Amino acid sequence: MSLSRISIYLKLFSLIIPFSSGAYPETTFPGMDIFISSASLSMGGAGYLKPSPLSSDNNPSTYGEEVFSASIIKYPAGIASQNIGISFLFKNNTFGKFSINNISYGIFEGYNESLISTGTYSASDTKISASYGKRILRLPIKLGVRSSFYLSNYEDYTVYMFSVSTGFSFRAKEQKFTLGMSIHNLATSLNSSDLAVDLHPKLVISGLKKLKHLPLSLFLDVTSENSSDLTAFIGGEFDISKNFQFRIGSSNRKFNQNIKKNIFSSVTGASGFGFGYKKKDILINYSMYMFGTGALSQGIEINIAI
Repeated sequence: MSLSRISIYLKLFSLIIPFSSGAYPETTFPGMDIFISSASLSMGGAGYLKPSPLSSDNNPSTYGEEVFSASIIKYPAGIASQNIGISFLFKNNTFGKFSINNISYGIFEGYNESLISTGTYSASDTKISASYGKRILRLPIKLGVRSSFYLSNYEDYTVYMFSVSTGFSFRAKEQKFTLGMSIHNLATSLNSSDLAVDLHPKLVISGLKKLKHLPLSLFLDVTSENSSDLTAFIGGEFDISKNFQFRIGSSNRKFNQNIKKNIFSSVTGASGFGFGYKKKDILINYSMYMFGTGALSQGIEINIAI
């Protein structure tokens, strides 16, 4: 194995380990399950039922308003993602979303087995997604499906993949409660490669409760890629005022991420917080996510109503 390949593996592991921590099977595509929405990052991964044209991992049946969004998320080890998305409202109670997500792992110096430099190269993952959904008027149900084209590229290797996700959400209006279920990563490789494709479908069961006497929306999500691995996320969004929101959340990943570095890292590991500020048709979100290892991720996002 060349030093160039070792260097990228070490960098990828610095991202994969904090997010998966044994909760996810190892796959060729670490970019499939990382945060790309600042709002989700601030709630520690909760919020599969929170509408966002950016996120290609939330429940496809979610829809809020027509909006254009863009975000930048900075991860440890110099890894960053750039994301844009837009949501549309069509006729006959149908809606759609389109997004492009790119994750850059950086620039690497390549060497062969004789320690002779072979130059530099980059590594990145890109996902292009389109969603379509429909609201059934006679029933408080939304249905949605999302298709994604995925490109993973590093050194001399390129893998193309196509995936489908689908889901539904049921809203009890009087109780201000929404229940959803979605299936993600139904994928197949589109080309042959030396890289093995080992993706597992992910089942997500989600709940959203808006409290009656408190300006708080609670999000609870449970994900599973097999019967033995369950990851639970809980997050909250406080409407402090008409223009200001505060978000916080965590997950049971904190137990896998806990390296007992110190009490603060043990308590706050796998947790996020952030805020949103809205002025007329513009909403700006800032978020921070803390790993149990002490590392941090930060994100900023802008949403413009159209």
